[in-house]
Amino acid sequence: MNSLSDTRRDILPARTAGSALYTVIAVGLIVAMAGLGAAYGARSWLDSMAADAAAAEPSASHIVTIGAQRYAIPAALMADPIQRRDGFAERMDLTLALPLGENGKLSEVAITIMPRGRMRTSAALLDSVYLHQFAATQLSGVPGLVGKPLELDAGTSGETVWYDPLTANPFVAKCMTPVAMTIGDRTCLRVLTLSDRNTAIVAFDPAALDNWRSFDSRIEEALTPLRK
Repeated sequence: MNSLSDTRRDILPARTAGSALYTVIAVGLIVAMAGLGAAYGARSWLDSMAADAAAAEPSASHIVTIGAQRYAIPAALMADPIQRRDGFAERMDLTLALPLGENGKLSEVAITIMPRGRMRTSAALLDSVYLHQFAATQLSGVPGLVGKPLELDAGTSGETVWYDPLTANPFVAKCMTPVAMTIGDRTCLRVLTLSDRNTAIVAFDPAALDNWRSFDSRIEEALTPLRK
């Protein structure tokens, strides 16, 4: 028979092992909670820094070189946040509000600037491509411009080319009619050579076609202050 002292010796190690296990678990929980709190604190700090950076970003300007031309562009005008940096670039996407609407009303245009030669101008496409895709019908509605729908079998269903038939270097723009048209949709496209020898691809509201005679000059006026 075991004595009382022997029984106590058996119980004490068991209690000691249980206490040690409890302590390890408690310490582990404390460490885990501390780590979780630190992670939340770090995430909160990073989110705060990102918010501050995002708030400051639109007020910054970037020196971007495309082709041989340098531009000083306010970040707020740059449609793609990835492009908001200094240096050389293959393209730059801007969103500008220009007085191309009815009675000089501001109308938003999306302008992509690329080095010369990356894309043929709309005027060049008129003779080399569009003339071979014209349907027999002719549209009117824009003073001074002729509207020619493109053949359905050309993969351009619903697209119309508007052009000035009386000029050697004509104004040309291609517009598409979406299923659901809303005011302000930029469904027309014009590609032109800029005075700095870069190329501009301009997407705009069809209502701006009424101001086609001043269209290119408005684009130039908007870009001139940005050139350095």
